[in-house]
Amino acid sequence: MSLYPVSRLKASALVRTFLIIFASSVIMAGCTTTRPAPSPNQPQQQTPQQQPDPQTQTPEQPVEVPKDPETEQPPVSTTSRDGLTPPFMAGKKIKRIALLLPFSSGSDRLRAEAQSMLQAAELSLFSRNEDDVLLIALDSAGTPDGARNATKNAIAQGADVILGPILAGSVKASGREARRAGVPVIAFSTDTTVAGGGVYLLSFPPEAEVRRVTQFVAESGARKFAFLGPDSTYGKRVLGAYQQHVRNIGGIINGVETYTGNDISVMQEPAQKLAQRFTNSVAASGGDNVAYHAVMLPEGGTPLRSLAPLLTYFEEDLRGVQLMGTGLWHRDEVVREPALKNGVFAGPDMEARQEFNGRYDATYGAEPSRLSSLAYDAVNIGAYIASIDKRDQTRALTEPAGFYGVDGLVRFTASGTPERGLAVYQVRNGRFVVIDPAPKTSDGAF
Repeated sequence: MSLYPVSRLKASALVRTFLIIFASSVIMAGCTTTRPAPSPNQPQQQTPQQQPDPQTQTPEQPVEVPKDPETEQPPVSTTSRDGLTPPFMAGKKIKRIALLLPFSSGSDRLRAEAQSMLQAAELSLFSRNEDDVLLIALDSAGTPDGARNATKNAIAQGADVILGPILAGSVKASGREARRAGVPVIAFSTDTTVAGGGVYLLSFPPEAEVRRVTQFVAESGARKFAFLGPDSTYGKRVLGAYQQHVRNIGGIINGVETYTGNDISVMQEPAQKLAQRFTNSVAASGGDNVAYHAVMLPEGGTPLRSLAPLLTYFEEDLRGVQLMGTGLWHRDEVVREPALKNGVFAGPDMEARQEFNGRYDATYGAEPSRLSSLAYDAVNIGAYIASIDKRDQTRALTEPAGFYGVDGLVRFTASGTPERGLAVYQVRNGRFVVIDPAPKTSDGAF
């Protein structure tokens, strides 16, 4: 079975053919982008509550995101103040897509993320060649209660599919309500424990990145591995996936060192211990039987730039050991760290993502947030799912062909977790170089 392809449409014609319906006409303050004027359509805010920041196909025809629609003017949405079906859509079988985001969260970062994701969702909607899609943006407030109420609202408005929320607790609460109504949820959490029972995660769980890069390094000849990273929830998830995959490929882990915190002072002793293990193995074997060939460093940004140089500081011969990481490495500052030269990590195909970034910037005059591409792709997937019979939605969501969007290839397992087609990048000459491309189809991709 071929999946539904996305067509292209001029933005100037879309004003006549699309409508975004929001929860109310209240415009959120402080969350808009300026050039050009952003859509005034914003969901009603709930009372802000302080919340922690997030942690941040058959080969024939996957569902594809349009790559360069003409944008001679920015997407424009019509606001419905009463939530009723607009007259020009009367008599049509409408696809109703609810988008649950934390517009009134107590976290500045979450509110900004929600705004960027909403704008990406609008951009996606206006790139589709259809005249029967309603996007209903609702405020999940960044809390389980907020998500539960927003989900009830979405169901009451006849949503065929729910996109979001972001945070794990909110996804869990939303999933319970949606399950009772038989409405599928495509959420943005990376916590795989909240998937299943009608909840599908469109996100980047670190486990997929770990599997991809570990497999690549093993195929390059490594058989002995080590781990140096934080004793955090994220670090434990990476370590668990790392240990499992190393076993699967017949390798061994010859060193695990962890630390609590992200300051260099807490990293020094674990790094020294891991380096000493390598030194001892070289001394005992004359260099013929080293303790490990590769080290996983699941950090990003400043913590990664503090951690990486410590290994070679304590043992110069470690320059020949392969450093590897997760998608946290994909930050501009990483390429400026000499100790990470030739290090590798797995991440989504950036070619399609860069095209999306350009369209977003041309429309809103700002760079999109990291999660905004998920909202863009979710609208395309959601519109497809909303177009088919409810009895076939589960089968369509878990179609082995998967979906191809601005973050590359993705498919959902029966348990609701995502499988990603990822590229392998190397830090080289001050930039990220693709050394093993992301697959374009699901044929052997996973």
